[in-house]
Amino acid sequence: ALRQLPEPPTHVFVQAGVGGVAAAVAGHLALVLGDRRPTFVVVEPARAACLFETARVGHLIKIEHGEPTIMAMLECYEPSRVAWQVLSRVADAFMTVDEEDAIAVMNRLAWPAENDPAIVAGESGGVGLAGLIRATANPEIRAALRLDGNSRVFVINTEGATDPERYAELVGMRPDGDPIHTQGAAIRQHSAA
Repeated sequence: ALRQLPEPPTHVFVQAGVGGVAAAVAGHLALVLGDRRPTFVVVEPARAACLFETARVGHLIKIEHGEPTIMAMLECYEPSRVAWQVLSRVADAFMTVDEEDAIAVMNRLAWPAENDPAIVAGESGGVGLAGLIRATANPEIRAALRLDGNSRVFVINTEGATDPERYAELVGMRPDGDPIHTQGAAIRQHSAA
């Protein structure tokens, strides 16, 4: 991905469960880009935010199981010790997103604006993008992360429609692009545009 980009990203938003993917991406970018490394933001479900809470207290903790999250692949309650060793050094921010944020991103990617390609992202796959959208909507977070019109943001979709029926239910379209003909699907399509 770095080779395909005309310039390195200034910001990276990556979803996390125990932190393995986030640590691998953050660690690699820190090694490869050094002083030019991007601001790195770890994004988790609010209902399973073990890394967020670990960062808040400054040491590894296990959080209580609560209400399940739709972002099932990220539903983790204890960070990886190895991942935390990396993220505690190179992650710049930790944030959470809500259930509706994940669903909204699935729909936004499935029903793109204008000539953008449709992207199939499962409930957990687009959470980095959900974090970016939430961050840009909040002036305080946007300022703290120095997100502006010159930012080059990199997000990773880590999951397609792992449950095709659930995907169709949430997006109003099958993963292969065939719409489901219901009133809800038409409303979703219109609101995503």
